[in-house]
Amino acid sequence: MNREKNQMTSRLLAIGGSLAARSLTSALLQQACAIAEEFGASTECLAVTRLQLDMFAPDTTTASDPRVARLLSAVSAADVVFLASPLYGGTPSGAVKNILDTLHLGKDGSIGPLSRKRCAVATVGGGALNGSYSFQRGGTGTLDIACKNLGAWVDPRHLEFSELHFDTDSNLHDAVSRDQLRSGVRRLLAVTLARAEVVSR
Repeated sequence: MNREKNQMTSRLLAIGGSLAARSLTSALLQQACAIAEEFGASTECLAVTRLQLDMFAPDTTTASDPRVARLLSAVSAADVVFLASPLYGGTPSGAVKNILDTLHLGKDGSIGPLSRKRCAVATVGGGALNGSYSFQRGGTGTLDIACKNLGAWVDPRHLEFSELHFDTDSNLHDAVSRDQLRSGVRRLLAVTLARAEVVSR
């Protein structure tokens, strides 16, 4: 039975974040991993600060670069992917877009490295419109398109958080936001959780 349970365990890769020293988006990745572990999944968190990727250059960036190889290996080992980016000016960060560009090196012909993987996309941020703070939605659309181009099935219920949803310790502080994150992670793991439930009967 233990062997069967291990076979049912999903591996979640949380990827993205920002270059900020106190990054809310990187904290969100860690919180997603903690929730996944509560559901019995194994996790790996690769924020942009850990990956340290060079800017993707089609003519010179190669899959043999150790940092690129680490990224591709982590994606290959994952069953599901949680991708989160800060919003700058209403759009995802260049650092996260660079991860997605680099992942194209993992394509095998027309098969993308995210093929047959479930993916959730999330953003953290707002912006100033007419001199005042405004929570801007829609930045997840770019992440959705990019992940689909890499072969992923993307959860249509995107996760969009404002900086105001976090407390001073970088944790989601309101019940609605926490529930949205928990539900999003659970949906990612839904197939494995359903199979595990059948095995346990």
